[in-house]
Amino acid sequence: MKTTLVELTTGARELPLPIRFVSDWHLGHPGSQLQSIDQVEHLLAEVGTLVMVGDGREELVNGWRARADELWQNLQALCQERGVEFLALTGNHDPNASEEGWMKLADGRILATHGDMIYDTASPWSKELFANRKAVEDVLASHSCSCLKERWLCAREVGILLRPDAKMAPNFWGYLKLAFWPPERLLEIGKVWGQFPREGVRFLERFSPETKTLICGHFHRAGRFRHGEREVWNTGSLMKLSKGFVIDFDGAELVSRPIALQ
Repeated sequence: MKTTLVELTTGARELPLPIRFVSDWHLGHPGSQLQSIDQVEHLLAEVGTLVMVGDGREELVNGWRARADELWQNLQALCQERGVEFLALTGNHDPNASEEGWMKLADGRILATHGDMIYDTASPWSKELFANRKAVEDVLASHSCSCLKERWLCAREVGILLRPDAKMAPNFWGYLKLAFWPPERLLEIGKVWGQFPREGVRFLERFSPETKTLICGHFHRAGRFRHGEREVWNTGSLMKLSKGFVIDFDGAELVSRPIALQ
């Protein structure tokens, strides 16, 4: 079996190839398309390592945690049964998924991380941010963020502070109200959707200048975006009204394709 050496937050490690990156499955969330691991069983075919690039499950909402943990355990068990290495990077919805905040591949040419490190406030569109901005500013002031690890620790702390609530909309119009209210949130969503590739490149220039390609999730907008000499690849999301992608690394190149749930 072919392997590749990767650099993780906790140190170097050999991982079986090919590596398949996914993210933002939000297991346990009532709004996730993924309600059974059987729906993604086919994604483990001919895969050496499955990397969840954050927000694999819901950890911060008590009412969702039990179901999230059940599905998470089912996913890990299926990977073990199929002989697939499973590795989780942390996200703002699952800050305790592991002690790994990022992965570097191809001698640092590729960096995979959830995406909450890109912006100082982790999720500028979050309605929780509007209610807790002072507390977030205090957290930011307490961190120097002079290196990648410090930036990750700060984003992790902010993510926990911006814990989502369990409120769900009774219908589509109620969902729109929850999703886009207050009006300032809608403006931030539009701004971030349009600007996150550029901000991702700025993040690389500051914290990982040797990196040419960033793999992330977080923004729920799948695609491959080029800015100058660098690229940002986004996995999208398996939340309702979203589209999720896999990104595969064979040891030399990246390839992406949409996820078709079974």
